Amino acid sequence: MAAGTVAAAPVEWDYVVSAQFVTASGNTTFNGAGPGTSNGCELVSVTDITWGACPSGPAGVGRSGIGISDSPKTGTLVTNGAAQPANTYTHANNVVASSYATLASATIATTLGIRRKDSGDPYSYETFTYTIRFSETPNTVDTTPCVVPSETPCSDIWVLDGSVNRTIVFGGDEFVFSFFPAPAANPLPDAYCAAANAESGCIGFTTVEGEANAIPFLLNLTQTATVAGRAYVEGSAPANTQDDGQAVDVGSALDVALTCTEPSYSAGPVATAADGSFSFEGVPVGASCTISATPPAGLQAAYTQQGLTGSAADPGSLDTSVAGSTAAQAIAIDVPSGGSSGNLFAWRAVSDMQSSTVCTPGTAAAGALVACTTTCTNVGSSSALNAFCSISNAVSLPGSPSPVCTGPAAVPSQGVLSCTVSFNLPASGSVTVLGATGADNDSNGGSDGALGNNPSSAEVTTQATAPAPVPTLGIGALLLLAALLGGLAWDERRRV
Repeated sequence: MAAGTVAAAPVEWDYVVSAQFVTASGNTTFNGAGPGTSNGCELVSVTDITWGACPSGPAGVGRSGIGISDSPKTGTLVTNGAAQPANTYTHANNVVASSYATLASATIATTLGIRRKDSGDPYSYETFTYTIRFSETPNTVDTTPCVVPSETPCSDIWVLDGSVNRTIVFGGDEFVFSFFPAPAANPLPDAYCAAANAESGCIGFTTVEGEANAIPFLLNLTQTATVAGRAYVEGSAPANTQDDGQAVDVGSALDVALTCTEPSYSAGPVATAADGSFSFEGVPVGASCTISATPPAGLQAAYTQQGLTGSAADPGSLDTSVAGSTAAQAIAIDVPSGGSSGNLFAWRAVSDMQSSTVCTPGTAAAGALVACTTTCTNVGSSSALNAFCSISNAVSLPGSPSPVCTGPAAVPSQGVLSCTVSFNLPASGSVTVLGATGADNDSNGGSDGALGNNPSSAEVTTQATAPAPVPTLGIGALLLLAALLGGLAWDERRRV
């Protein structure tokens, strides 16, 4: 569409919309039509298509038809505003003898003209072509059940074949023109679609037998833009929070979806390109949208980056709080008129730090020196980022010893960190030593040493002290004592 004199997309537009049937050969088809009048008579003009009893003419007794009225229609459109009236289609659904040909399909050309409201500029025009598929169902009660049940057998079926949304460019800005029946065209049951020779999931409506079914159409104009970005594995060394391109940050293969409100819009899921890039075109400007993606298996979130917001003072927010999550991630964006690029999902590989703690000796006398070591191993398949190894309760051990630990560090798969502490056993009881590990990208506990398989422990016990032995007499001393006691007893008897 030509730009005319408009330098920027106005909010309001004058519009004029007209519609007509395309009469060129092949654009209108009938079921059962043949040479002569034995199969009835058909009429095709730019405003009416009729079929049924002869002679050819308007719809009436024995003849059905569809017609276009309210063409041209004028009014005012507001960008991203409410739908406005367009042309009206009327189906005169009358009883037609089963031996007569019936409409199968027709082609409609709709021409939209728009200009800045009250500008006096010439209209800029664009023509869109639509196809309708039609099914004339049985008109009397017989042994054949209706495809569309109704009190007056049987309702006929209209299907809109192809998109009712078309993209236009005006003054360098992109818009979507939508043309649809009021209140709406809805997905029809598969049986309805099949009756109209349309694919499953077709869009359309039904009309009641024996009535003139007027179907007003509406139109609206939505300014649109492109929302784009990339999903990748953060590969910088050291890691950063920016997209360094495919050579450093390798793209991820996954699906990305877009959902929007005010106005409602959705797209995808779409598969990313080989470099992890994704793009949604035709997104309504001003819509509040959410872009969502889930880390692939073996990866977790590193950060997300909101794309362009349309304001130089607001380049988009960076979110590092998502680091370590394997859940679906989301980026919120209010779509600016120039679109939003640079929406980033950054992942990092998953590791798994695991600790074990051993104390030597495990049992010893009070005051004995005990050495405890926590060994922290990355049992995952990828390097652990900012991994640590600690004895978390060192300050509460006897004497509050200071542990000697390696790290924090990047630990490769099967790599090891360690932490050692020594202390003297107390006079009694037992001592529990707590080991801990973790990493920024740890898959089982993250950077919390108390979660998952990150913690470990060992217990050391003070040996109980044996009681001092009681002195005893040997056998010789006992015999001597017995003789002495016996002598005393003898002496006592002599005196008596």
